Amino acid sequence: MNFQKPSVIPHLPRRARTLTWSLLALAAAGCGASDSASPGTLAERPQSLTERPTRCLDIRTAQPGAPDGDYKLYVAGDPSASWTVYCHGMAGTPAEYLTLTRTDADSNFSRYTAGGFSPGTDVLTHFTRLRIDPVTLRVDTADQTFASSTGALTHSPDTVTAMPYGVAMTCGGGQGQGNVDLRGTPFTVEAQAFSVGGANGTGAAVSSEHGQVVTLSGDGICGWVGPQGSYNPFNQHGGLLQLHYRGENFPATCQDVQAARPGAPDGEYALFVNKDPLKRWTAWCQDMAGTPREYLSLVHTEEGANYSQYTSGGNSPGTDVRTRFTRVRLNPVTLAVDTGDHSFSTSSGSLKHVNRELVTAMTYAAAMGCSRTGLANVDLRGTPFSVPTGNIVRAGPSSESSWWAFHDNNQVVEMRGYGGCGWVGPQGSYNPFNKNGALLPLAYTVPQP
Repeated sequence: MNFQKPSVIPHLPRRARTLTWSLLALAAAGCGASDSASPGTLAERPQSLTERPTRCLDIRTAQPGAPDGDYKLYVAGDPSASWTVYCHGMAGTPAEYLTLTRTDADSNFSRYTAGGFSPGTDVLTHFTRLRIDPVTLRVDTADQTFASSTGALTHSPDTVTAMPYGVAMTCGGGQGQGNVDLRGTPFTVEAQAFSVGGANGTGAAVSSEHGQVVTLSGDGICGWVGPQGSYNPFNQHGGLLQLHYRGENFPATCQDVQAARPGAPDGEYALFVNKDPLKRWTAWCQDMAGTPREYLSLVHTEEGANYSQYTSGGNSPGTDVRTRFTRVRLNPVTLAVDTGDHSFSTSSGSLKHVNRELVTAMTYAAAMGCSRTGLANVDLRGTPFSVPTGNIVRAGPSSESSWWAFHDNNQVVEMRGYGGCGWVGPQGSYNPFNKNGALLPLAYTVPQP
């Protein structure tokens, strides 16, 4: 087939022109002419090396005649984070679907087991593609465009004929079951993305295959296991299920950087939580010539930010012990801070804890006093991390005068510890001074552009 340059191309925007030239090869090769296009045809429709489409709309904008079929998209436009999408509805409003390679009877299904208070026959829904938001990587589990269902039961007063993705449910009729299987795709899902719900709900979400398979079991009257926030997850009542892109070109640890770049010096590097390109953070990699360690650099290091203080007096004579932190040791896998690591901190003052033990430094996120009020501040603004509520507690011979408060989307925590001797600090803290540091779990909550 001879293919001439369409006269309209010079008048398109640069991004559209680039993608158009890339997609001309698609039409010339005759690929993607039907909904049955396979990923194997992707090599015949190369896309721009300089402009990476992130949505099916980008492809349709560049080539208005592009048919429904398989295309290559890039997470956040990153050239090393590609994935195969099925673009549906290209003649109207394009929608992105993730094609599931595991479509046997025991894979990618949701079941509401009939019986008990829900008479009828088991409702079983199998999925071959999932509706996915290409920006957030969240699955709309209620979308059943590429699903098939069997059975019918009564969940009074509703008639149930289909199930959303990632759900196992029952109403006293025996255990409900479900399966998520993302093998053959570059995506993973965390077992923590699922929860138990309903009346007397019990069950579990068990992860395997490096986070690509989750086996679901749900029980109760009526109970279920499904995506966080699910409620009566049947028919089109589906929640959102967060997926994660796991790419080999996204280092999760400083050791990954060291392996890829032998001889790399200590310094700042981009790391990605669970190798997910949407979860980027800047780490200070320490001891790259030996055993690398990851530190989170704190943006706010001014007076009153990121310090811990044991206020002297009462049963602990001496001078206030205050430790200020510029970086904290962060486990890149668990996202827990080792609050006893003082590698990047400075301390002043000294006192005798209950007039016996010498204290010269405080652990991170700890406010302590012995008949005096201890002070502390955590300030993670400028980083993509926050402190989940429930991880800061009152401990020791403390009193109700101890308190803590979260601000700025849980990125700032103010702490006051009082008692004889009492403190406020991470769960599990005990006499949080010198090297007696507990772990402080953080959460990745601020999306990166």
